[in-house]
Amino acid sequence: MTSTATGARPLAGRPPQQRIEGALFVDLDSQRARYECLRPDCPHRLEGPVYSTDRDPGDVEGRPIGVGGLKAFIDGIKTRHLAQHHGSTR
Repeated sequence: MTSTATGARPLAGRPPQQRIEGALFVDLDSQRARYECLRPDCPHRLEGPVYSTDRDPGDVEGRPIGVGGLKAFIDGIKTRHLAQHHGSTR
């Protein structure tokens, strides 16, 4: 095993350290979710909150997005946020 520049040795079998760059908060009881970007240079740190009772803007009758809409927010928020505000998907 080799030493690093600081003289410390990496622990065998341990992945390299990673920074936490965002947090997804999901409340299943209240059926809501929000994403908070933790990058210091982020121009738009908070996405949401989104509730299952929010009205679907694409629905002419204004029906709620429901659990499916909430799931869609959860499934894609990190990628959408990074693409829109950081020019990246990672």
